[in-house]
Amino acid sequence: MQRNEYDHAIHKYRHRFFREKSSGFELSGVEIPYLRKIYKANESIKMNDIVGESVYHKSHATRAINRLVKDGLVIKEKNPNDLRAYVLSVTEKGKNMAIQVGKVVKEWDDLVDTVITNEEREVLRNITKKIYHLLREYYNEEDIINEANI
Repeated sequence: MQRNEYDHAIHKYRHRFFREKSSGFELSGVEIPYLRKIYKANESIKMNDIVGESVYHKSHATRAINRLVKDGLVIKEKNPNDLRAYVLSVTEKGKNMAIQVGKVVKEWDDLVDTVITNEEREVLRNITKKIYHLLREYYNEEDIINEANI
């Protein structure tokens, strides 16, 4: 298998793992990263910040966030400092769901970590980071990843 075939296969297995482990969750795979990011913000976070940092188109991110609101996991309120914008926070139900999802993410990470050493993990992280920066420069885009949170 070539590298891109392995990447595709790993992505498929990761998706399968999350689908199997999160069958009791009321979330789609698209909503999970948004819920986790809002949860990690502790208090509230500007919706524009989450949408701007998303790897997906802003309409895609907005739909996912609106589903979280509809499902009672997230509260979306007008930003008191800018009434044209919104702030997001998790509900108690959202906190519980984010914790459950975090356990599945950790389980995946622990599974993958069983076959790589700390040194290999660092090499993999650095290679992935190089590819990201190359593509970001190629498309002349700003950083969408806050490396302090990685």
